[in-house]
Amino acid sequence: MRKPIYARYFYANSKKELLAELNLLFQTEVQYFNNALGIIVPHAGYMYSGLVAAKTYKAISSIKKKRFVILGVDHQGVNAISTSKQNWLTPLGEVKVDIDFINKITKEQAIVVDEIAISREHSIEVQLPFLQYLFEDFKFVPIQLPNISYKEILNLAELLKDKDTFYIASSDLTHYGINYRFIPRESIYDPISYVENLDQKIINKIQEYNPKEFLDFISEYDLTVCGVIPIALLLEITKRLGGKKVEKIAYDTSFSISKDNSNIVGYCGLLIC
Repeated sequence: MRKPIYARYFYANSKKELLAELNLLFQTEVQYFNNALGIIVPHAGYMYSGLVAAKTYKAISSIKKKRFVILGVDHQGVNAISTSKQNWLTPLGEVKVDIDFINKITKEQAIVVDEIAISREHSIEVQLPFLQYLFEDFKFVPIQLPNISYKEILNLAELLKDKDTFYIASSDLTHYGINYRFIPRESIYDPISYVENLDQKIINKIQEYNPKEFLDFISEYDLTVCGVIPIALLLEITKRLGGKKVEKIAYDTSFSISKDNSNIVGYCGLLIC
C-alpha cells in the first residue's frame, strides 16, 4: 500500500486535523453540476490552493460516478506514463484503485505499472482527501504524465475514455519568480497583476476547448503551467464524451496567503460539462 508521504507538508497528517481542515474549506457556497465530465484542480498545499480545490470538488459532489481517473504531473522527471496497482493510504483511510480498469489500460503498455515512478508524485496524492470527504465506495486510477507528444495525447484519450468514469486533471497555473526561473521584464513593477492577467489568458485558452491550440499557446510563450499535459488530455477525453464547455469555478494565487510577490503560483478550478 502506498503511504501518504505528503501528509504534514501539503495537508494535515491526522484524521481529526484533516477533517477539521476539510470541514472549513467545504463551507463555501457553489453551483452544482451533476452533468460534469471532468475538472481541473490545483495541487499545492491546502493552505494555499485548498479553497479553490474544495469549491471545484463541491461543484461535482452530486455526480453519481464511482470511478475517478486522476491525471497527474511528472514533477520528478521520471519520464514514464505510469500508474499504480497499490491501494493508497491517506489520514482518512485507504483508497482502492480500480484494478480491472488499470488492467485494461495497461494491456498495450502505453501506460505501465511502475510503483517506484509514481511513489514520489504529490499532484495525485493531494486530490484523494477531497474525494474521500465527498464520496463513498469509489475507486480511482492514478496516471502520472510526463511531457508527451500531441499524438500520444490523442492515443491516450481513446484508451482512457469511458462514460462511467470521471476525470480529474491536476495542475497549477503560472509559476512566477526566481524559484521558477520565470520573471518576464514587463512583470517586475506589479508581479501579482501580471500573474493574474496571464492566468486569465491561460484560462481563456482552456475555455476555447481546443486542446491542440492550448498546447501551442503554452509552448509559444514558454509558460510555466505544470499540468499542461493532464489538462490537454482531459480536454481530449471529455470532448469524446460529449463535453461542450469549460466553466470557471474559482481562482486564487499563493500571494493571498504568503503576501510574497517574489514567488507566486496561480490556482484555478475549472469544470467541463
